[in-house]
Amino acid sequence: MVSLRFSLKAPVILFCSLIVSAVGQTTISTENIAPATAHPPATAARPFPLTAFTAIGSSFAQSSHLHELGWSEEQVSAFLDGVRGALLGKPTPYDSAAESVSTEMRRRVQEILARQKRQAVEAFTQPGYLEQYVKEMRKRFRLQQTDSGLAYRIEPGRFGNRPRPGDTVVVSCGVTAADGTTPLPQLSSERVRVKLDGLLPGIMEGLQMMTVESKAIFVLIPALSFGEKPWPEGVDRGTPLVFFLTLHEVITAESTP
Repeated sequence: MVSLRFSLKAPVILFCSLIVSAVGQTTISTENIAPATAHPPATAARPFPLTAFTAIGSSFAQSSHLHELGWSEEQVSAFLDGVRGALLGKPTPYDSAAESVSTEMRRRVQEILARQKRQAVEAFTQPGYLEQYVKEMRKRFRLQQTDSGLAYRIEPGRFGNRPRPGDTVVVSCGVTAADGTTPLPQLSSERVRVKLDGLLPGIMEGLQMMTVESKAIFVLIPALSFGEKPWPEGVDRGTPLVFFLTLHEVITAESTP
């Protein structure tokens, strides 16, 4: 089964940013930058065990998928030599050969990211995968679940009436992909006024459990979002969506002109 981790860990992001920032590197002002030293002052030392740094290096190597990039042992050693030299104030000059390698590495990283995204989306077609995903998300965000399959957590707001069908609501929501971190700005909004009946089934259900100033996390399985209807551009069809929602106002049907 494909892993439920849809986005690369922080070391991979760091690694990619190192590659990207290296290309087209220009002269950087050293004003107000203290010179690097091989031996930092004793007062800057922290009592961290060396095994912690070994673990960081191990995590970096694993999450960076260096074997997928096709690096040999000698190339990995050369890369680490460059890191070590820079930390000791002896950086290796960035030349045309390094720029060519960076360009190639960026291409390979993009291929890896694209493949991982395809695998993550295709995983939801596997029997039982969606159920396992919801189970892990419930544990991650401490969610409850309704009979319809809506996973949710609601922080109480002010006392007052909850929205009902026919009412109008003013809400703000940030939406992410199934990983809970990749933003989907095309679905996000700030203080939008909308009829409750016009919202996605899962959001309509969840809002009816909220009061004004409530905040909530909703994990919508595909059947509770766009289902068999057309999906917005840039949103992976058939995957869950995560909504971080705030209810600002409820305008009852009776009071609406």
